[in-house]
Amino acid sequence: MNLKRPYSIDLSAQMAVCDANFIRILQLLPNLQQGLKREISFATELGLNTSRISGGVKGRNQFLTTIEVIESFKYTSTIRIVNAFEQLGSAKAEYYQAPEMLVRMYHDAKTAEVISYQQARYFKARYPLPNKHMYQADEKEQINFFLGEWLSFCLREGLCSNASLAENLPAKTAA
Repeated sequence: MNLKRPYSIDLSAQMAVCDANFIRILQLLPNLQQGLKREISFATELGLNTSRISGGVKGRNQFLTTIEVIESFKYTSTIRIVNAFEQLGSAKAEYYQAPEMLVRMYHDAKTAEVISYQQARYFKARYPLPNKHMYQADEKEQINFFLGEWLSFCLREGLCSNASLAENLPAKTAA
């Protein structure tokens, strides 16, 4: 008999993830003026089989993350983060949906929370299993954790393609 304990929310752990995401975003984009955009590219030597993603067409591959401030107010900002894989010189991959999320940054609390992922919004803290959207019980926690992993990867491996958009960025600047 398998008695599984129901998912319980660890609020302090979730807030720590959101607080760390706030810091990571500020490291990548220290100026949060509306309309400001940052593009971060990645080398193709990531151990990915890009020929399967691109339909087997040979060419130059580019992985690109774009971070853009779409709203900026006194106490909050909204950031759009999009990851894209492009096969330069050929058609885009037909079966690939680039991860995209909206992140709300709360300046007074110094925290950042994902408010939209793949055009889905209003995530609950806990979902019953099963549910009609097929979300995990801790879907909101997983999405915020994914944002943290993604931002950490950008800081560690990213090449900033336009250093004039934000100053003092820790990501490596492309030569």
